[in-house]
Amino acid sequence: MRIGGGDARGRRLRSGSRGFRPTTGRVKSALFSMLGPEGPTGKRVLDLFAGSGAFGLEALSRGADRADFVEIDERRCRDIRRSLAELDMKERGFVHRGDAAVVAGRLEGPFDIVFIDPPYAEDPFEKTFAALDEKRTLADDCVAFAEHAARLDLPERLPGVRLVRRRTYGDTAVSVYRCEPGVAQGQ
Repeated sequence: MRIGGGDARGRRLRSGSRGFRPTTGRVKSALFSMLGPEGPTGKRVLDLFAGSGAFGLEALSRGADRADFVEIDERRCRDIRRSLAELDMKERGFVHRGDAAVVAGRLEGPFDIVFIDPPYAEDPFEKTFAALDEKRTLADDCVAFAEHAARLDLPERLPGVRLVRRRTYGDTAVSVYRCEPGVAQGQ
């Protein structure tokens, strides 16, 4: 898998082990284009179920100030750390090992952009967003990209966020959520 834009454009990422489903370049490109011309510049990014860390590394390459990666698999965590070092990004990237919902509830925010890309067989969205909302980890104008199987319909609202867009790319769907005034803390 390669970085698609920014300072590290074209650089190859470590992709980890078997059972790994990397996000296609088409989907990743679409997500970053949804951020508009500023992209992730100056933002804090949270990459949950990070896998290879492709989303967070791409965001750092495109100017994000900081990215936190949450991944349960130790080998993938090591690969993300190596990628951060190879790309001269280890001062801005922080890897946390553990269950995404548990670790998300411990992180200090606020995060401006969240990528959540669990294995398609799982549906941890309610639990994970509840942990983020309870801790008030999301910035007021946060955008969250939830990648999931196209056959799964995520709800209009998850704790602290409201669905604003859904796009389908073959078997993959991306539900885009935004924090809005009055939505925080389950209102």
